[in-house]
Amino acid sequence: MITPLLLTALLIGLVLGLFGAGGGMLTVPALMIVGEISVKEAVPMSLWIVALVSLTAAIHQKVWQEIEYRLLIVLGVTGMIGSGAGAGAGTLISDQLQLGLLSVLILFVALWVGFVRLENKVAIFRYIPALLAGLLIGFLTGLLGVGGGFLLVPVLIFLGVRHFPTAVGHSLLLIAANAISGALVYLWVEQANIDISMTLTVTVIAAVGSVLGGLLLKRIPSAMLQKGFAMLLIMLGCFVGWQSLSL
Repeated sequence: MITPLLLTALLIGLVLGLFGAGGGMLTVPALMIVGEISVKEAVPMSLWIVALVSLTAAIHQKVWQEIEYRLLIVLGVTGMIGSGAGAGAGTLISDQLQLGLLSVLILFVALWVGFVRLENKVAIFRYIPALLAGLLIGFLTGLLGVGGGFLLVPVLIFLGVRHFPTAVGHSLLLIAANAISGALVYLWVEQANIDISMTLTVTVIAAVGSVLGGLLLKRIPSAMLQKGFAMLLIMLGCFVGWQSLSL
């Protein structure tokens, strides 16, 4: 099972590098299928993997050079609060419901990514939308084990971050903060048993894959990437939904 797991980790990293997000959506079902673990084990493990790979990518991109600290702090604090609440809720609901909600979120994001054009319509910082967005995305991160990147990037653009790569940089830091917050709650509330060896292995290979994905990103048209990722998410969402009905 080692070789399939390593190949899957590389794929997760490639997707993260190519699309700037999506690692968590792939990691949870991948760990369940290839790693042969339950959703209750996969979600907290995914949170650690997503957090560490996002931090690695943020350091590689030197994101601190262009940071809107006011926006980052508001989304970061509310996101961590929401992630803790989501993780707490995740320990109370059934595996079937948790997996079903993940399937719905994946399909929703697939439609969003495939058919919605992101436009920056707001040029000023607004606290209330930022607070609400941070809480909601953080909650989903903790509940379902996803990083929330494909929710964060469009929200950051809407809130006034005009440069797309800068939005991605903010997103990487926020993903890491939200994921770590959720993972710590799982560790505290449920004493979730994490396979440290598997977690570190997947993280290292995924980090390598994210670098390779970043290199491929410069060679593939963005429109093709957007449609391709949407199709991948649709297939993944349908599969996860089928898995939830089989529990």
